[in-house]
Amino acid sequence: MAIRDIVANPSLLPVLGLSAETRDQCMKLLAVLDPTADLSDDPQERALAASREQKQLFALLARLRGQNRDAIVRVRETKQSTAEARQEIDRLHLQLQNLYYEQRHLTGEIAACESYDHKYRSLPLIPLEEFLALHPEHQQSDEHELMIARINHEHAEREKLEQARQELLKRKQALIAENNKRKEDLASLDQDLERFIDVGYTVPGCWTLLTSVGGQTDPEDLRKGVLVGIVLLFWAGAMHVAMTAKNDPQTSLQTVSDHTMTATTPTPRLPPPEKPEAIRTRFKVIAAFWAVIIFLGFPIWWKTTSIYRASLPVPDMIDWADGKACRPVFPLEIRVETPSLPDADAQHLLRSTQHTLDDLNEFSAHHLRLKLSNENQDQPPAADAADTALTVRLLPQDDLASPRAALHPDTTQLDVFYPPSQIPPPSASNSPLSSFIADELQLLFAEEKAIIAQVLSDNNIPGAPTSPDLAESVTRRLRRSMKYADTYHLAFSLFTPGASPSSWDIQAAVHDYITPVLDAFSPISNFTVDTQVQLYATSSPTAPPPEYDETHSAWTLKKDDLSAFINAAEWPLSPSIGPGPTINFILYIPSPSTYPLVVKDSLATSWIIPQWGGVFLLNPTPINTDVPNHLTKETLGPAFMTFSHQLLTLLGAPSTPPPLPLRLQTLTRIRAASLLLSASSTMGSLARLTESLPQIPIPATVATSVSTTLSHLSSACDHLRHGQFQAALASARVAEGEAERSFFEKSMVGQMYFPDEHKVAVYLPLLGPVGVPLIVGLLKEVKKVVSAWRERRK
Repeated sequence: MAIRDIVANPSLLPVLGLSAETRDQCMKLLAVLDPTADLSDDPQERALAASREQKQLFALLARLRGQNRDAIVRVRETKQSTAEARQEIDRLHLQLQNLYYEQRHLTGEIAACESYDHKYRSLPLIPLEEFLALHPEHQQSDEHELMIARINHEHAEREKLEQARQELLKRKQALIAENNKRKEDLASLDQDLERFIDVGYTVPGCWTLLTSVGGQTDPEDLRKGVLVGIVLLFWAGAMHVAMTAKNDPQTSLQTVSDHTMTATTPTPRLPPPEKPEAIRTRFKVIAAFWAVIIFLGFPIWWKTTSIYRASLPVPDMIDWADGKACRPVFPLEIRVETPSLPDADAQHLLRSTQHTLDDLNEFSAHHLRLKLSNENQDQPPAADAADTALTVRLLPQDDLASPRAALHPDTTQLDVFYPPSQIPPPSASNSPLSSFIADELQLLFAEEKAIIAQVLSDNNIPGAPTSPDLAESVTRRLRRSMKYADTYHLAFSLFTPGASPSSWDIQAAVHDYITPVLDAFSPISNFTVDTQVQLYATSSPTAPPPEYDETHSAWTLKKDDLSAFINAAEWPLSPSIGPGPTINFILYIPSPSTYPLVVKDSLATSWIIPQWGGVFLLNPTPINTDVPNHLTKETLGPAFMTFSHQLLTLLGAPSTPPPLPLRLQTLTRIRAASLLLSASSTMGSLARLTESLPQIPIPATVATSVSTTLSHLSSACDHLRHGQFQAALASARVAEGEAERSFFEKSMVGQMYFPDEHKVAVYLPLLGPVGVPLIVGLLKEVKKVVSAWRERRK
């Protein structure tokens, strides 16, 4: 493509013409200065010609610099105007976002106001009929005015009741004050009467008169005489007080005060000595309290507050965690079918191939065991027979110069075609056919061996040396895959920035493309499927917009910007549905203004988000660029084929070998090893936890779970040793579940956050008021007993 076809700006075309002219002038000057030119010309004329050409070149260069400066100025002006326009667009976009956020805020406030539960709804208002009977002027009022009138009526009535309550409260306070005053008057009257009687006894002659009157023998006369004497005594006392006060007020007051003090102040008396019965009773009471505490209270407290710790096989748990109880091995049984070879040749070929495999293998935990197929097909397999990892079928072919192998795409069978001349003779120890079969088998299981070695090395178990490229690929694949779970939730989401498409044949697509994969994975994990459609699903405001690539005529997303493509703030992507992890698959329909949308450099329309899910960009076909309202199963085919491959990657399936059954068998062995090691590590963590924290309880359920875990760990290890990988995975799944259940027991973990200091803080306020009196009483009794013993010795 010529440069004039690329540069279409009219202001740059003169620059291109002047550049071409300058280049031609340079060529002329070089031609003049060429030393290889004809030397017959006069050197002076050549110098003059070179000078003329040089002057013309300088003139052209000056013009070119001027046009270059003009072009640079125009470029700067264009950049400035572009920047101003971009700022204006950014400002408008920011205003749009602010309006959008304000709209969401107002919508939320409106919803909150509509759902606000006002207190007037719960007011105990009088019935509507009674209110209308009291206020007939509101018969024609609407519901709003009627409610306001009822509330005002209730407010007025409550104000009246409050005023009446305040008045009654004031009356009550006045009556209480009056009663208290009368009580004080009565109390002072009693004191005056007692003082008057005491003074009356001191009056001379009053007591004599009372005695003389009381000396009557007749009871009736005696009663009358006593009454008369008391009256006379009171009268005489009053007269004596009055006369004494008249003659000598100070003396009389002192006399009355002295007599009053003598009459009211009792003479202090010492308490009588304790009786022996009282001493024995007090001792028995104290002894009874201490007996109840020692023989009843303390055992009950010990029983109710003691921490139950079930017995755990800690040494066995530590052995499993340290890898001493079991070292995982993976003996893969490979069946070899030789329908065209005699038994002796087949046995010799099998032995030589096995020797070659053993020499090539550098990882003792993972080894291949060749075995001839059982000729008696009617005989049922043994109960403890190993799982067949691969079936190798040897087929002779005359037109071959060297052996070749072919894998069946849907089975675990490898066909090896060989020329009959390469059958090793009985005397040969090795043959090209044996080496070829051994190399093919090593190549098939190379990635599996690397993954198992990586899993074992992560748990401090030495593995096999692998190439750096393969180790890096395995590490990258393990980081992208999900952690193993018993149940996975698959969420298929359709997001579109507009109103279409609004429906899709998701059920048929899942049934045709996803269900076969899920059925194949059913021995390893369980799956649930959820779907959703989200219209007007805009991209994240912080995500960089796509850029248009003129070379490929497409809108592109940078690889570094793919992590911000998911608008997690507004797209309804639930992080978890149920107990298991969720794997999200997003089918995104770009807007018509960004058709087609691809990933820059690779031009891919899909990518994987590690340990989260996958994304597929469904662009319209070149024939039909309109967005359909409904996506058919045929339209969804490429997307769901991609989703099935992404699902295999996220579940940790290896990339080789290509057949899915072989990859699933490899994943079964990997999962069995990882679950076995994970459960063993959990057992070690639980053992160290129970030893480091002796105050936490260990329920019987934890002991049961630990016993079940160890039993299934032993079973899984035995199954691995015998090559029964499906049974090993089943036992390892049970062991992992029981190990997690025992380690995260709620009653055991909760006690970790209740140290001994908290227990002391709880018991001291309870035992202090009870224990101090009992200890003090016991000490007093002991002191008395010691004192009595010393007195007896004296």
